[in-house]
Amino acid sequence: MKGVGGLPVVVVGAGIGGLATALTLGRQGRPVSVLEQADQIGAIGYGVQIGPNVLPLLQRLGLGEAVLQKGYLPTEIRWLDLSSGAQIADIPLHTEAFARRYAGSRYMAIHRVDLHELLLAACKALPNVALNQATAVTGYRQEGERLAVLTAEGREVEAAAVIGADGLRSRIRAQMQPGDAPRDTGYVAHRTIVPMEEAPQLARRRTGVTMWSGAGVHVIYYPLRERTELNIVLVVRVPPGVESDSPAYREHLARVMADAQAEPRELIARVNLGRRWAIADRDPIRRWCDGRVTLLGDAAHATLQSLAQGAGMAVEDAALLGDLLQEAGQDYAAAFQRLNRARFLRTARVQLESRALWDIYHCDGLDAEVRALQWGERRPEDFYSCLDWLWTPMQPAP
Repeated sequence: MKGVGGLPVVVVGAGIGGLATALTLGRQGRPVSVLEQADQIGAIGYGVQIGPNVLPLLQRLGLGEAVLQKGYLPTEIRWLDLSSGAQIADIPLHTEAFARRYAGSRYMAIHRVDLHELLLAACKALPNVALNQATAVTGYRQEGERLAVLTAEGREVEAAAVIGADGLRSRIRAQMQPGDAPRDTGYVAHRTIVPMEEAPQLARRRTGVTMWSGAGVHVIYYPLRERTELNIVLVVRVPPGVESDSPAYREHLARVMADAQAEPRELIARVNLGRRWAIADRDPIRRWCDGRVTLLGDAAHATLQSLAQGAGMAVEDAALLGDLLQEAGQDYAAAFQRLNRARFLRTARVQLESRALWDIYHCDGLDAEVRALQWGERRPEDFYSCLDWLWTPMQPAP
């Protein structure tokens, strides 16, 4: 299938969303050119969670078995109070009720590098998908029938359509939505992967996704790669005026962990505090597209990690866009508008519910006491019911 005037679809960004999109469109026979600003197309090495809504979409891309072989299937999602050790929530993931509810799909954790490499290898196997690194895109120009992306070197790359999958700080979004900016939360994340034999003894026995939370802090961890590694993410609210790599920050962390249970304290001692990521999201926007240009994934709807659905929403975007383009053919503008309309409320709900959960995770005092009562009343079926809107696998577009 040729693009408009024989031109390729240009995908800006080679993360999970960008590669899933390139693979989806490449399998339709469309010429695709992926532009990535990094010198090498790759991924930062830490874990990512994949909900049961996502695995069927990876299966449609021909990656289902490979992903399951590389991934780890946690037994539950368990949330504990950092100070008291009391269980706040437990969501079993290996039950018959879970399997029936989500059409036999699974909840999975996978090393981001492993998922990225599977997508990258599948794209490389398609002769109509070109992968271009060290190409920084600064914007786009759309004049009549002519569309091109602009690069930092001053080049213009002509395109049949442009898909901005360039993440939280998207340059495509910056042009489409001037004045819009990421929303900083005041939190930072420290991500570490340790060999399982070096993990604290208390944590090694865990077979699910485990989170401990307290006022302004949480730590989450789960096994990867056949339980040979433990993925640890420490999230901390940074006090105003304190740099996150300063002695004052370490003193702050020591204070918030002073009355923590032994297990999370031992875990945090293994975390590399020198590596940190500022945590931010985006406000929902109703317009993601501009003619034959659209946003996708974090560029359109960057979310906090509370629901572990950042990668999942990007894969859903890619799958639905593929379905819509099967019907639209070369009418990219019409397909992009339909994608925008179909995905806006779902992704906005993920963004806003993630924000609400973020506050619930990190509350203290009376708020935490009421939280314990509310969440303690919930059975597994109650959690499933609350998550059905998110976890139910997406059906192909008619």
